[in-house]
Amino acid sequence: METVNNLGDKLSVSRFSKITGIQRSYIHYNRKSTVRHRKSRIPENIINKVLEISGKRVTYGHRRIWAVLRNEGVKINIKTVRRIIKSNNLQLPYAKHKNRTNKRNLTKPSDINQLWETDIHYVRTHNGMCYLMAVKDCFSKRWLSYNFSRACTAKDCVKPIEDAYAIRYKDSNLNNLVLRTDNGPQYIAREFKTPARLLNIPHEYIEKQTPEDNGDIESFHNSLKTDYIWLNDLESYEDAKELIEYAFNDYNNYRPHSSIGYLTPVEFEKQWNSSEEFRNKFLKERKKKEERRLKNRKINISRRNESVSILH
Repeated sequence: METVNNLGDKLSVSRFSKITGIQRSYIHYNRKSTVRHRKSRIPENIINKVLEISGKRVTYGHRRIWAVLRNEGVKINIKTVRRIIKSNNLQLPYAKHKNRTNKRNLTKPSDINQLWETDIHYVRTHNGMCYLMAVKDCFSKRWLSYNFSRACTAKDCVKPIEDAYAIRYKDSNLNNLVLRTDNGPQYIAREFKTPARLLNIPHEYIEKQTPEDNGDIESFHNSLKTDYIWLNDLESYEDAKELIEYAFNDYNNYRPHSSIGYLTPVEFEKQWNSSEEFRNKFLKERKKKEERRLKNRKINISRRNESVSILH
């Protein structure tokens, strides 16, 4: 191919075709491909920046890398990032989202501090199991507080709720707040329910064996494992504690979240609280996404029913 390009640059297409017997269309195609390759429109510094982020954030696909660049003020098309990632064989496997069903009559937030979810996540180290009890705002996706401990009693689970309440109570109205948990023994214990009641927070339980109804905190746990825990070899409780402290800051201030327009939770809350235009635009786009999701779900159910009827 190199010989074709070298000779092709010195001879006309017709002349070169007669000498070599190669079809003219093939010569034209390879000349154009060579020119496109030589005149790459992607600046070298942008390519290096994409590869640098991909190297540091090995669990980030092209969308999150694009979001990181955008949040840092770099103007670049998401397709350009995808092309760079693909050309360097850095694509990640496609993530299939399972168990996305219509939730029963549960609270659906339309503002910050309307719905918090909490749960226990098990963190394994070489020296034994540790427990992370985290609280997340389901609207802004902000990780509000946590308790990382070698134990996970009901009292241990209360601490992050009290911490989150103390943080939010300073600047926010918590009158419409609902707390959602599963039916684990810690969350149905009197030692947990009484403090929550004293804080005047309504407590909402999901049904048994329906983790999808606690979807935000379950998604959070999956992100925590993929982006932080599984990338590290945790020797001890102290190692895990240090990692959780780093993850807490990174998750809120650096990691882009697709459901809030690939902003970080801190940046999202900042824009939400300061701009009515941003709030209206976000809610409008969210409504459109929900309508598309419901439409696609109806189509899938219809196709499934048709398949079943054909089989019968």
